[in-house]
Amino acid sequence: MRAIFYYILFFTFCVNYSIANAQVLVDEKAIDDDDTVAVSTGVTLHADPRLDVVVKKYRNVQLGVIRSGHGFRVQIYNGNDRIKANQVRVDFIRRYPQVRTYLSYVQPQFRVKVGDFRTRAEAQKVYDELTGIYNPCMIVPDIIVINTMNDD
Repeated sequence: MRAIFYYILFFTFCVNYSIANAQVLVDEKAIDDDDTVAVSTGVTLHADPRLDVVVKKYRNVQLGVIRSGHGFRVQIYNGNDRIKANQVRVDFIRRYPQVRTYLSYVQPQFRVKVGDFRTRAEAQKVYDELTGIYNPCMIVPDIIVINTMNDD
């Protein structure tokens, strides 16, 4: 029984190894002006240049460039009124266009949270600035978006 298991394991390893070595690598230096790519097998690939942008973003996501983690946000509205929540959100976007805002609904409350802060100290700086404008506001722990992309 063990011998059959080892034969199956060896066969699986050999098949995976041959598939991995059969991958065709594209020479990135071989890109022509007419959007063709010469592959080492002699195949010419005609592709839209916009695909390069999509592939680059996909690689960045796969490498973990954009991910989420534990952090903090500043909550500037908590109430039952959806219209009021949207007004607060729009007002904040007009004042601080560079800071991301999040509107969520946890029954029966609408919540407007702002920012993606890794530490409470970073959130505290924004909280101190917003306390005079939005009352009441508070720092809440949340799952934040961590963006480390350098090209955006």
